[in-house]
Amino acid sequence: MGLLGLLSDPLLFLVAAAASVFGLVVHNLAQAWTAARLGDRTPVVAGFLTLEPRVHLDPFGVLLLFLLGFGWPRFVPTRLYDRREAWVALAGPVGFWLAAFAYLLLARVLPRGMGLAPVAEGLEVASLVMIRHAAVYLFPVPPLDGARLVRALGGPEVHRLMHQMESWGPVGFLLIFLVLSYTGVLATVEYGLFGLMSGILRALGV
Repeated sequence: MGLLGLLSDPLLFLVAAAASVFGLVVHNLAQAWTAARLGDRTPVVAGFLTLEPRVHLDPFGVLLLFLLGFGWPRFVPTRLYDRREAWVALAGPVGFWLAAFAYLLLARVLPRGMGLAPVAEGLEVASLVMIRHAAVYLFPVPPLDGARLVRALGGPEVHRLMHQMESWGPVGFLLIFLVLSYTGVLATVEYGLFGLMSGILRALGV
């Protein structure tokens, strides 16, 4: 399930790991850029509009990415307390999806000869990892982007529900994540996001 299972092929592992970690950076860049475009320069002042990995990466989140195939970056701070925050929240999963699209596109155009097959396969693995992140982050479960999205769009009752779910802490998040996984909801969302990506690539003739 995690990236460490790829260690039998060092080049494939390095490509998949590097691309997956960079996907976490892309998530944060997408949110920082969106917030800045909407008039909130808080992420820019905090240094999040940069490619510097140390700014974006959470060590424990990266560790779990290697162990479980799912991790997280540092939280992008914003000061948008209206519906503009919904666009910032949505930018995170969109960033993951765009990273997945770019990785799969590169994997398909790379020649498989000249020893590049592990590179292409590593990019394909990273693309699937990013699709999983895009799907998970869409769910309205604190502290995911989906929770920020519904909080920005919802009324007082939604705010109370999100606050109650936050009080459950990591145990609540884990339980909800397991329910989504075992009921097939997560797989359905992943399939839809991957299908959209594949359809665009087919339209492009790739």
